[in-house]
Amino acid sequence: MTATVGLIVGSGLAFSRLEIASEQSVSTRYGEPSSPLLGARIGGHEVVCIARHGRDGRIPPHAVNYRANLSALRDAGITTCVGINVVGAIALGFEPGGLAVPEQLIDYTWGREGTFAGPGEPVVHIDLTEPFDAALRSRLEAAAAARGLEFRRGTYGVTQGPRLETAAEIDRLERDGCTMVGMTAMPEAALARELELRYAVCAAAVNYAAGRSPTGRGIHAELEQYVTLGMSRIFDLLEAAVALLEDRKV
Repeated sequence: MTATVGLIVGSGLAFSRLEIASEQSVSTRYGEPSSPLLGARIGGHEVVCIARHGRDGRIPPHAVNYRANLSALRDAGITTCVGINVVGAIALGFEPGGLAVPEQLIDYTWGREGTFAGPGEPVVHIDLTEPFDAALRSRLEAAAAARGLEFRRGTYGVTQGPRLETAAEIDRLERDGCTMVGMTAMPEAALARELELRYAVCAAAVNYAAGRSPTGRGIHAELEQYVTLGMSRIFDLLEAAVALLEDRKV
């Protein structure tokens, strides 16, 4: 595989829309990644994908082997990594179907392997002041603008899952400054920084967060309605983004 751009694909993005050219099963010192490395083409450009939750979607957020996923991509020559995420919308005016390129995150998870440093190894105190690569975020935003896609910035609150949040928990996240809520951006962002990978997230809101729906519809009903729309918009953005990333070697 000769690609330098990697995608960590989360729930919702149908692999049927990706032109899969190859599969490579790999192992790392941290165990097996969530899926084989999938060589794909988007808009005529090569990328390498990993299915974060497995090809069958059966790996829950707290059980994802984030270290193996990032390590496998780095070992394959990937230098730029985009996490594809679905989120619940918290901020006023952020609605299901909308896109986001978050600037910040708050980690509410626990018990996940959050560093590559093992017992007896040097501790790496990475600077996570800015958890997402600024240049990469800029390219994603430019790609959205090129396709006429509106997007939000803001703060991604990372919860443990796999259950969805209570309304009171969402109230707390809003008080903390969260714009959206999801389950997988950490420790992914921190591990990518340890490996010196350029990493950012492109997210699609597929439901209102708990207690926020103005229609009173259940979250699962919103998921059924908005996953396809949100993922279609993400795929459109990716087609433009991958071209920018390859042309400018960000």
